[in-house]
Amino acid sequence: MIEKQQFIVIGLGVFGATIARELTRLGHEVLGIDSDEQRVDRLADEITHAVIADVTDENSLIELNAGNYDVAVVAIGRNVEATMLATLQLRELGLKKVWAKALTNQHHRILERLGATRIIAPEYEMGVRISQELNYPMVHDYLSLDDDYFVVDFQTTEDLVDKTIGELIDDAPVKALVVKRMKEAHPHPDHTWTIRSGDRLVLGGQLDDLRDLVNRL
Repeated sequence: MIEKQQFIVIGLGVFGATIARELTRLGHEVLGIDSDEQRVDRLADEITHAVIADVTDENSLIELNAGNYDVAVVAIGRNVEATMLATLQLRELGLKKVWAKALTNQHHRILERLGATRIIAPEYEMGVRISQELNYPMVHDYLSLDDDYFVVDFQTTEDLVDKTIGELIDDAPVKALVVKRMKEAHPHPDHTWTIRSGDRLVLGGQLDDLRDLVNRL
């Protein structure tokens, strides 16, 4: 069971508000902070706490006991300076986990130096994901893990029906992790598994190997 945590979300625009709502829905305690009264009012009844505060003022974060939270997400929109100041002050208050939204590559580097433990670049990350889906329309979803290892969920085409997973993968250094058939998931299918119409495959491997395999399909 996932342990309940206390989160601070600074910046309650579309991005920050979505994070705050979802964390609340998942059962966590969430403190949402923004300098815009309307944004705070919109979320007041949807998350644990929502307050108006200027996070560039260190005293504000001290008064809110920010140092006692488990994780902070700095999701401020276009105010680069405010993002940097909030990140620095949260780290100085003792927060071990500070996720911060970066707007540019330079901003990314500065946030790293200020101690942000995870840098979020939503526009870049979403752009990469959309371009991958456009380039590989059979790919439903993918997950990037460490060391360039990816897990890819893709829809089989009619050309692959009646082929075995062994024939599909051939000698590629890629593993078949799951076959999704109708509403059932079949983990670790062997190479004799025969593909049927509508099957979805979840494969794991290095990015270049997966890309080469998908290009051959």
